[in-house]
Amino acid sequence: MELTQKPELKQRITLSPQVYQGLSMLAMPAVELQTLISAELVENPTLEVDEPESPSDDGDSETDTPQTEEDRAWEEWLDSYEEIDSTEVPRLRDPDAEIASIETYVGSTETFSEYLYSQLGLMNLADDVRRACEIVIGLLDSDGFFTGDPEEVAAIAGVDQATAHQAIALVQQLDPPGVGASNLVEALQAQIRFLQLDDPVLDAIIADHLEDVAFRRFRKISRTLKVTEEQVRERVQVLKTLNPRPAGEFSAGPSPGIVVPDVVVRRFGDQWLVLSNNESVPSLRVSSRYRSLLRAGSTADEETRRYLKDKIRSAETFIRNLDRRKSTVGRIAEVVVTVQSDFFENGKGPLKPLKLEDVALELGVHLSTVSRGVTGKYMMTPYGLFEIKYFFSGGYRTSTGMDVASTSIKQRIRQVIEEEDRARPYSDQRLVEMLGTEGITVARRTVAKYREELRIDPSWARKNQ
Repeated sequence: MELTQKPELKQRITLSPQVYQGLSMLAMPAVELQTLISAELVENPTLEVDEPESPSDDGDSETDTPQTEEDRAWEEWLDSYEEIDSTEVPRLRDPDAEIASIETYVGSTETFSEYLYSQLGLMNLADDVRRACEIVIGLLDSDGFFTGDPEEVAAIAGVDQATAHQAIALVQQLDPPGVGASNLVEALQAQIRFLQLDDPVLDAIIADHLEDVAFRRFRKISRTLKVTEEQVRERVQVLKTLNPRPAGEFSAGPSPGIVVPDVVVRRFGDQWLVLSNNESVPSLRVSSRYRSLLRAGSTADEETRRYLKDKIRSAETFIRNLDRRKSTVGRIAEVVVTVQSDFFENGKGPLKPLKLEDVALELGVHLSTVSRGVTGKYMMTPYGLFEIKYFFSGGYRTSTGMDVASTSIKQRIRQVIEEEDRARPYSDQRLVEMLGTEGITVARRTVAKYREELRIDPSWARKNQ
């Protein structure tokens, strides 16, 4: 087979680093963007936070030194940049700035193991016992159950069997009650001992009838234990207060962090205005000090000038992409506020159907731009902090011609179920009929899907809860 070369003409679309940077910045939540800005400020010395500067910082001096065409071009750019800088329109100040700049901090999380270790630190234990306890904690699963055995603890910790058993018993005495149990039955039994509930019927239900409780076979339990069905229901109510997963509230999950609003919605007179949260994402500019080094007659050598020109171009691109991100998110928020004006009047009004496609068409941008512009972005309102995505949903048209968002339908379903008679809970079909009387036509499977998204049990599981 002979290898040959031949020219071939192809069209290929590639993203320049500048465009890629802009897309990445648009998709970033405010917290990630803060990290990126901090890194760029360290990396690029010509970039700085836009703060008022004194006239003496300019350092410009006019000379008669001959200039090349490139130098004259840079001089013109510097002049135009400073003109823009000096004629910048003052930003509208939010009268509630102290509220708008508040970031919703969520404290750093403590792992379940750290929580247990901290309790061990308060106990006066021998070194070998403490070491064995730490091994036991290391053998707990995400629900707080002990997955090892005494022999394994003894081998890893280098202790005898008696010390291993002592360590397991000590861990089982830690908070939360039930931690260190080998299974669900042991965990529940440990919890009722902690609550000092001396109830043989409850003990028997936990030991032998958990499956019957799950399927609500109360009559079978009452016949087996020779008690009334009402007595069984009373014990089941107590059982519901126990935690089947002792480490549930400490289970691994996304680590809480800082939620920072990108925009702030405030009312001025009769209008709702969307303000960029400049406290979280600051405005940037090119340093006047480094701009002056490119002026003709400066003492900077040629290598320094080339370096500064490269960094200034990079800073310009970064500032332009940052401003474009602020503008895009702000414009999306303005459309949201306009469409969902009923909600913003009192924080309880119904949401209207709003899709990403609608906003993209309104702004004349691509759908992916809107998608990036709402993902992970938050809006501070007088009624609390909302993810911008909260205001987007599909919807339905009522018999009167009014559009209703699916979010509002979910809220209505939750409200109806909260007000129902627990002895006769509404089925999904009954919910469909009730929504129909309000002019909202939805399918039963849609109601079931919304109910599941709201984490509400079906009617048979809600009965007498």
